[in-house]
Amino acid sequence: MSVSKRNTIWFLGVKVGLTTVILGLMMAYVWIGRVAVPFHGDEADHLYKSQDFVVYFVKGRPQDLRVHPPVAVDSTEHIRLLTGTTSAYLTGYALWSSHVYEWPSAWYYGRDVEWNITQGNWPPDDVLQRGRIPATLLAMLSIPLAFGVTWFLEKEHPGWRLLPGLVAALLVATHPAWLLSSRRVMQEAALGTFSLGVVFVALILVNHWRAKWLLFLSIVSGLCLAAKPPGAITVGGVFLGLGWAQMQAPLGPPSEATTPPVARLRRGITLGSAGLLALGVYLILTPAIWGAPVNRLWLAAELRADVLAGQTAASDAAHASKLGQLSALVEQPFLSDLQYYETPAFANVLDQEIADYETAGLDGWQMSSPIGAFWTGMAGLGLVALWRRRSDAEPRVGLIWVTGIALALGLGVPLAWQRYYLLWSLAACILAALGLTQALHWLLRKRIGRNGRLA
Repeated sequence: MSVSKRNTIWFLGVKVGLTTVILGLMMAYVWIGRVAVPFHGDEADHLYKSQDFVVYFVKGRPQDLRVHPPVAVDSTEHIRLLTGTTSAYLTGYALWSSHVYEWPSAWYYGRDVEWNITQGNWPPDDVLQRGRIPATLLAMLSIPLAFGVTWFLEKEHPGWRLLPGLVAALLVATHPAWLLSSRRVMQEAALGTFSLGVVFVALILVNHWRAKWLLFLSIVSGLCLAAKPPGAITVGGVFLGLGWAQMQAPLGPPSEATTPPVARLRRGITLGSAGLLALGVYLILTPAIWGAPVNRLWLAAELRADVLAGQTAASDAAHASKLGQLSALVEQPFLSDLQYYETPAFANVLDQEIADYETAGLDGWQMSSPIGAFWTGMAGLGLVALWRRRSDAEPRVGLIWVTGIALALGLGVPLAWQRYYLLWSLAACILAALGLTQALHWLLRKRIGRNGRLA
């Protein structure tokens, strides 16, 4: 082996090693903050629902989890229809494996915090902390996934891929709203992380159309759909983008056995089959809709609309207009203050927990307005960069994904509640990293053009 080849291998090893260490430190930061994160009432709901794991996988009676209308508001069946199952099963396993046999009660938002505490609805700390472990592990996984997604999307400047990957990972690992919700016993960690996982696998498939990756895409997509209803935004957008990219991908010279149109048809069939398998995974994980899936999903949509209407009517955070809803896409990722709770019932209740959390430096990077504006601008530039590269398969998949999120949340969310925008915030972190790379590239190219060389 030549000296230059040994040096190349050594340099690559050092780069991989340092990148792994940096990502590991970011993941460790997410982990250590789970104990101090302030409580949210929804954590009681999801701890309560996590006992479905025992019913399904321990007792082997998933049919007991089916929903039979009519469904009373705030009932167990109401919770099952409106929430995902991925995090519930993971949380349930964490509690069951630690020999928790008495599950906490659900939170009742119709009464104040004191009443819920009196009724025993504030979960014991040991149960709460044990239940937070799966969500926190998923949140940790979002960091290398954000790195990987950005790595694939930064196709125009392949020599620069490490920088935007690390920047995206850093923004995700220190995003205050993502850290707050993804460390809690809630659905957001599963939704965000499996969404990134779907995008990551799809970007691999763009250049490596293999059965194993299609199978993996189906499984991860099913888990994403079961994580929380907005998972359909990611899965639908990614399958659309992947189908578009593959239908236009070069297939090489035609042979006597297989012409390009036939090959593209085969790819379309395999992708459709992967989508059907993803729906199958979702159906297996969601016994609440068994028996009449279409009717139950329609009922769930109606109940969710009723809940959202009630939240909007009762909240001071409701958007005044459609323009306000769209402007939230600009404000939420980097320009909004951290929102520890949505209901006024928790006002002054969590003050000490919040103070301890922030004093310990576990709340992430709460940006000043100028810094937040900078990253917002970079995210906008990253979106423009994806649009300019849309003729390439990877940016096309990414562009459809982020556009789908923006349209769905910008037009469909009537409340300025941060956790409803977390999927967009994760996408914005990736866009900001891509935008920063584009800006640096333009600046360096301009300087080279002015001086004839890089100063």
